[in-house]
Amino acid sequence: MLSGCVGHTGRVNPELRGFAAPTASATGELSPHGDEAIALSVVVPVYNQVGSIVHNIGVIRDRVSAGVGAPIEVIVVSDGSIDRTQERLMSRDLPDVRVLHYDRNLGKGYAVKVGALESRGRWVGYVDADLDLDPAGLAEYMHIAERDGLDFAIGSKRHPDSRVVYPRSRRIASWLFQQLVRLLFRLNVRDTQVGLKIFRREVAEQVFPMLLVKRYAFDIELLAVGRAFGFRRLRELPISLDYQFTGSGVRPVAVAVALVDTLAVFYRLRILRTYQRKRDLVGPHGWTRPSGHPQHVTIIAADKEAARWIDWPNYDLVLVSTPVERREAAESANGKTLAFIEPGAVPSGNFVSATVPFLSREEVAAVVTSNVAPVDGSVRERAAAAVRESRIGGGSLYYRSMPGNIRYVREFPSESYVVRAESLLRLPRETEAARVPAALVDAGDMVVYTPEAFLVKPPPPLFAPHLAQTFRYGRSRGERRLKISTVIAFGAALFLAFGWLLSTWAWLIVFVVYICAAVSSGALAALQFRSLRVGALAAAAIVPTHVTYLAGYLVGTAQR
Repeated sequence: MLSGCVGHTGRVNPELRGFAAPTASATGELSPHGDEAIALSVVVPVYNQVGSIVHNIGVIRDRVSAGVGAPIEVIVVSDGSIDRTQERLMSRDLPDVRVLHYDRNLGKGYAVKVGALESRGRWVGYVDADLDLDPAGLAEYMHIAERDGLDFAIGSKRHPDSRVVYPRSRRIASWLFQQLVRLLFRLNVRDTQVGLKIFRREVAEQVFPMLLVKRYAFDIELLAVGRAFGFRRLRELPISLDYQFTGSGVRPVAVAVALVDTLAVFYRLRILRTYQRKRDLVGPHGWTRPSGHPQHVTIIAADKEAARWIDWPNYDLVLVSTPVERREAAESANGKTLAFIEPGAVPSGNFVSATVPFLSREEVAAVVTSNVAPVDGSVRERAAAAVRESRIGGGSLYYRSMPGNIRYVREFPSESYVVRAESLLRLPRETEAARVPAALVDAGDMVVYTPEAFLVKPPPPLFAPHLAQTFRYGRSRGERRLKISTVIAFGAALFLAFGWLLSTWAWLIVFVVYICAAVSSGALAALQFRSLRVGALAAAAIVPTHVTYLAGYLVGTAQR
């Protein structure tokens, strides 16, 4: 058994209705919004900056700390860095600096979200790691926001007092983009995209769990959803920007993605009202992650490397190799909370800290997360991942293969989860590992899916292993119950197979739309994985994937 370091045990009020819970402060008394001793949490997203990262993080910490004049914390989120950035930082053990790493690049927006949800300060801010922007501005922003009762204080290139060295071409493009943003969201903001912002603790608790954009339109989504939730006290403040082209990932493709994401945010916010409906369903704090819950956790895995990046103060690691050993480890665990990590999977650094707090609610028995594919697998593995991560190919598997939105789930076949030990041990010993989440729901418990943590694991490659897994998944779905989405899928399949007998033109239109969707999915996969071969294989796999799933569903339904 390999043991982690021992930390303090948090106290959580079990009477709270929502997920929001007070936390235990250093004095043992409950405080409403995290660790009140920390004035400002600074989130720094980083990707592949091993050469300069230690120096830059030291500069950010020192400049912000000097201006704040109170305790701060710096949360560095390594967004899938492959150049050992995270190892360089961890080896230095910088005071007041936490490092979170995961093995898949998901974008700056996702990294900021992960860091904000891990923060403990009264105020939360973020700044780019390349020092193009002077991080000392965050301290000044915090003092102004506290003095004037603001919800947001954001940097703006167009503030009259800003000192900006910036290419003319990007000034024009930025101005055009901001006009679109003002038209769509009625945000009285001249510049939404500067990577220097602070906001209240309440914004991190109430708004961030709802956010979906992972890349360049993240700032827009944050401000627009925050405004819709009542956080409207916003002020633009001056910045000092010396644009050195060191950390920017903005390219024509990125601009196109940002435009698409911006329109998607408008569609969800103004047309579907997705954010508002989800908030109304459970209340303002319904999806807030409780803090101050550092209980002891037993991590059960097949490989000690599984806990390599885990950022949690109080755990032990038990190595197992068989399903029987999994159960025995659960029965003899030291902790009341168990974290299972399946063979071959590498969890994100916040896998425990993003899941365990939800167990402070008595009715929640387990928390599950996505299984994300690495970007350095074989062509056939990456193509299989592209199918699962596409909405047309993955279907109901989409948010299990790419982080989506927080929710309750009924069926989530996975061997990796964080679970309350007493709830797991109430299940029959013969319960399959992958069936545990569904079995808990059948027993009357609740299972939460959170997208803020995930595991990285290569998927079964195309074609035979991928289709075999698809068939098993379809069969398991058929064994349980009929869903509206499946009825629609069957209807579409029947029309594609026999619709030409009813209407040739209608059938031809549906057929062309379907093929175009498959080809478009392949094109997006080629861009995402930067490989034409991956895109071509993914497009070719869409049809057999759908056919195999429906066949498995029919078999499962017959067995039921």
